Amino acid sequence: MGGIRVLDQELINQIAAGEVIERPASVVKELVENAIDACASSVSVEIEDSGIDLVRVADNGSGMAEGELELAVLRHATSKISRPHDLFSIRTLGFRGEALPSIASVSRALIATRPLEAQAGSYLSMEAGEAVEKGMKGMPAGTVVEVRDLFFNTPARRKFLKATQTEQRHIIDVISRYALAYPQIRFTLSINGRTLLNLRQGSTLEERIAAIWGKEVGGKLRPLSDERPAISIRGMLASPEVSRPSRSGIYTYVNQRSVMDQSLRSAVLEGYRGLLMKQRYPLAVLFIDLEPSEVDVNVHPAKAEVRFRSPSAVFGTIVNAVRRAFDQGSSYPAAVPAGKAVEYRVEETGMPYRPVQQAADEPAGRPLPASPSPRPAPSQEDLFERKGEKITYADKSIIGVFQSTYVLLEDGSSLIILDQHAAHERVTYEKLRNGSNDSGNPVQELLTPLVIELSAVEFSAFEEVAEDIRKIGIEAEAFGSGAVAVRAVPSILGRADIRGIVHDLLSAVMAGDLRRKEYRSDALARIACHRSVRAGKGLQTPEIEGLLRDLDEVGSPLTCPHGRPLFKQIGKDEIERWIGRRPLSS
Repeated sequence: MGGIRVLDQELINQIAAGEVIERPASVVKELVENAIDACASSVSVEIEDSGIDLVRVADNGSGMAEGELELAVLRHATSKISRPHDLFSIRTLGFRGEALPSIASVSRALIATRPLEAQAGSYLSMEAGEAVEKGMKGMPAGTVVEVRDLFFNTPARRKFLKATQTEQRHIIDVISRYALAYPQIRFTLSINGRTLLNLRQGSTLEERIAAIWGKEVGGKLRPLSDERPAISIRGMLASPEVSRPSRSGIYTYVNQRSVMDQSLRSAVLEGYRGLLMKQRYPLAVLFIDLEPSEVDVNVHPAKAEVRFRSPSAVFGTIVNAVRRAFDQGSSYPAAVPAGKAVEYRVEETGMPYRPVQQAADEPAGRPLPASPSPRPAPSQEDLFERKGEKITYADKSIIGVFQSTYVLLEDGSSLIILDQHAAHERVTYEKLRNGSNDSGNPVQELLTPLVIELSAVEFSAFEEVAEDIRKIGIEAEAFGSGAVAVRAVPSILGRADIRGIVHDLLSAVMAGDLRRKEYRSDALARIACHRSVRAGKGLQTPEIEGLLRDLDEVGSPLTCPHGRPLFKQIGKDEIERWIGRRPLSS
């Protein structure tokens, strides 16, 4: 280990850039925030490929004088704070003076700007944080920043970026978030010369939501509003029927700043409790306005998280406001005594069965031979295949159904508890898998194409996997620039929620949960879950018999497509030990 020394300025700038600039979307975020702080009424964003080649942000804001431009690219140079007290009354999006120098230190950047009162603008060209050229420039009032060759001097950071489509979706999400927060500003976004967003100035929040999330969502919104002496909450909530399979549709803002605060999302989910199915999440746009002194926006390098002085009060106020919006009352406490934290847990699984690890001293049930581990094998294609061993289901005696969820079977001297959802899910998965991939799976053409409106982010995800979706039997194609038309589906999905299936597949792509190498198997597993009988739906004896026959026909599997066991077998000897009919030592 070497001796302590002061780092050189170039290395200091690169370290600072690493805290603020994680990916091209970070550049877009910082530059858009600067444009909003400059009171722009129009913000235009142009991207080439993933944003590494070019990010160009132009606005018609207040601009900067020539002398200010050279100061703006110095670290900790800002017009938004001037004394320590200002840190406790932040009302702007950017304030630390790190965005421009951090961006310039890891790219080749050109900044051109002109104040409204000036006859001409000025420009400054930079490379790796060093000014290489400056001068005067004719241009409209405002500021234009062009960032090229991002991370050219930090190749290690560049190689950790995701695929081009993934980086583009992050950029679309950034623009969408700020477009919702500032409907009075016109936003345009083009990628590789193609316009993805063109949002007019002066829109209402409802119009912006419809423009970004689609008219289907725009027509199913409920306003949310709550005014308190110390806090104001407003926004829009989508009806539960247009829910999504992830939390990505919950947009939260604090004093007009987009934040990814988990406690705020949890408060929204708590307000929706009882209205959504498991593993479903709402679409919501929520604005929390409070005195700047009541929130610390300086706890995260990229200002993506905040800390509240009274988090419990904020949490309770949001929960009550959401509940009132759906006429559910407002019984949640807006504050809790000091030292007591509000506990909140979101159910993360939509499956009725979750393996529970047994305690060391707990008597174990006797499984069927070769009962598999609940952990999936590396490849979905050969999940839990067992050579030379065979079990059957249809020859078991049906005892009944417990809690409309578990089928009780008898096999000689054993009780078998079968998870009906997991079993039906595996049957559906196998039927889809055996008939998909252009091998003749029966397809049902829809009398009228099902048009599904998508957000710009969802549409980008569809374009990425459109061919993969076709290969699993769903014939869908782009319908304009913000929707897809589904024309045919596998016959086995004839009565399934096709709209929900498409949204789920695209949400999984956006979350990175669907791997391209195993897309077919992963996607089919998700579709099977959608199509399968749910826990809580009572099955009649003929339906149970059909399910058992289907299990045998698809190879008598032991697990669902996700790797969870289909059943639990308990021997008679074990049952008798439980109730004391035999001594434990016998």
